[in-house]
Amino acid sequence: MAKFIQLSDLHIRKSDGKEENGNCDKIVKHIINKYTDSKPVVLLTGDIVDDGREEQYKNAVTILKQLVDNEFPVFAVPGNHDYGPMGNIYTEKSQQNFQDYILCDLIGDQNAKKSGVKMEDLYPMVNVVDDVMFIGIDSVVGAEDQFMHFASGEVGRGQREKLKEILKNNDGSGKKIVTYFHHHPFNRQFVMELDDAKEVMKILTDNVDILCFGHDHKSEVWTSIHNIDWIFASGKSTRRNKNYKFQYREVTIDGDDNNVSMVTFKRD
Repeated sequence: MAKFIQLSDLHIRKSDGKEENGNCDKIVKHIINKYTDSKPVVLLTGDIVDDGREEQYKNAVTILKQLVDNEFPVFAVPGNHDYGPMGNIYTEKSQQNFQDYILCDLIGDQNAKKSGVKMEDLYPMVNVVDDVMFIGIDSVVGAEDQFMHFASGEVGRGQREKLKEILKNNDGSGKKIVTYFHHHPFNRQFVMELDDAKEVMKILTDNVDILCFGHDHKSEVWTSIHNIDWIFASGKSTRRNKNYKFQYREVTIDGDDNNVSMVTFKRD
């Protein structure tokens, strides 16, 4: 059995006085206090920071490191805002910041720390917890040279081929597969859907059990479409809902039984 929770679109800023920073800290502290025994995996599905600046990443590490220090497994993928200003302009520095601060400093990924290793070498990122395989995909890197299209994202051919191989090798293993990335895989609104969404979904159909993403700041759930048991879109986790409460999704995977619930709380 494995349990995970999804946080997305935190948009952590440079100033600790910003609402997102304070709200993120409240969410982290709530998770630590709630899960004192069994520690669920925490999936961060992109836009961890607001525009890829180093000061924002430093704040993100300070806030989120509380989870790691309390022995929560944390897995992360980048969003378009993590890779550049306004989520529309790619910068190599911002991409490197994600690797240095999120993968190295926060998560402690040993591969990310190796000399000469770039983000393109690290994804798809595979982590196995109990009988569940978590596959993180960088849905930004394929579109890094496309002005404006950058916001809609693209997985890219190289990463798609690696994903195919991972899924092929897992066939028959009995492991449940949770795939997660930032961009929307089937939303045709402007800059919401991946530019290569059809190609990505063709690979995932029939091959994964759960798919998680963010980007649209709208929480939604789909069941049994694309022959995937559950597809979860997260809202902006650092934004309170209409009842002035925070919320995040908790998923428990126990064999063929999945338990899905929305955790809602108010903390001033």
